[in-house]
Amino acid sequence: MNSKIIFITTSCYILIGAILLTIFSCKNDGVLGSLIVMEPIGVERSLEYVEVKIPVDAHQLKNKAIYLRDKSDGSAVKGQILNESKVLLDSNLVRCLFPIHIRPNETNKYQVVVQENEETFTDLKAEGEWLNLFVENEFYKADLTAKRSSKNVPLAPGQITSISLKEFDGIKLERPDIKMHWSPSFKKKNEEYKTMAHLHEFDSIHIDKGPYVISVYRSGKVEGYEEIQLKGEYKFYAGQPFFRFSSEMTMIDSLTVTMLRNDEMTMNKFFTHAFTPLNNGKVKTVILYDKPPLISHYTVKELRKHPIDANANWFGFYNDSTNFGFGSIRIRFDYKNLNGVMSPMTDAQTKISYAYNEGRYWDRRFVDSGELKVPKGSRYFEDNVYSIFKVDTEDPSQEIQKLYNQLSNPVIVQYNSSI
Repeated sequence: MNSKIIFITTSCYILIGAILLTIFSCKNDGVLGSLIVMEPIGVERSLEYVEVKIPVDAHQLKNKAIYLRDKSDGSAVKGQILNESKVLLDSNLVRCLFPIHIRPNETNKYQVVVQENEETFTDLKAEGEWLNLFVENEFYKADLTAKRSSKNVPLAPGQITSISLKEFDGIKLERPDIKMHWSPSFKKKNEEYKTMAHLHEFDSIHIDKGPYVISVYRSGKVEGYEEIQLKGEYKFYAGQPFFRFSSEMTMIDSLTVTMLRNDEMTMNKFFTHAFTPLNNGKVKTVILYDKPPLISHYTVKELRKHPIDANANWFGFYNDSTNFGFGSIRIRFDYKNLNGVMSPMTDAQTKISYAYNEGRYWDRRFVDSGELKVPKGSRYFEDNVYSIFKVDTEDPSQEIQKLYNQLSNPVIVQYNSSI
């Protein structure tokens, strides 16, 4: 019998042909298939999550769970079925998340099996109801609860209000007057500036809570900006110092904007510097607060002459005395419209700006100046990872660059189904 073959990787691979395998009997030993995981760039991965699509009949999972069994030592780890309630009702194709450890350039082989369901304990947990959540792991605690702005404008739950850093004396990254995570965002001429935090009427909400990932998805339209269909999803992981946010703005009708932004994080005076990689392999460092400039350092004002690329691989803030940082790793972006043509932008860049009471923020700007007519069908998608990281004074970018390399070069996963 020929086995069905499934590849999961961010790169594009074309598989031609079929592989003949010895088939295990699911009825006798619960084996659903086999999994091969390959580390592609020669780095140690002490914890990495792999997502696998597994064909399985729902009745097989009644009071059971899917496990990954290591062929070398027989050890097994339970997977988390993503969107479990919907999948088991509507489909026999299950998306399952597994934690793995893999050494540089190693290839590991596993069996995917159905076994008795046992409770899994991790550092990841959520407290609260509906979108008013606190999500935490050993590295941070994220507040997604509702808030009122300094102008007494209600800001909806489901968007990050603050992040407390557990490794660094519980420092709380926040702004007192608005949400900390302030995007996607947009503005029309003579209209109030609005963001996803102003989204109160939802087309769809889905919250998935598991031992390895907690996801929060929302979609809808902000009042006054009904031309823009918004989608956004957070993913918080066990055992990792980062979370993920993917978002999409699709224009369901044409409009003219004076601002169009994403990847915006705004914070109080916690950080001393910003930095980002350049195309020549060097790292640009920017002083966030005015002082005599150091050699090879820019000030925020000087960035007007030397703007940062809108699609820089990563961008972050750090503190050179407490040696911690917080940054955005740009995993994926797609600005093609619904017809496959690039959506319009003007003066696109990554920008650092001043905020009230010495706050600082960064954002990715698709429109930075003037007005831009954005036609119906235009689309702006991005998938970013936001991470806390330690800073080495000799090489501040070492940790965030390492994380970028790993996340942009995920392990290669090949699943061979026995069904």
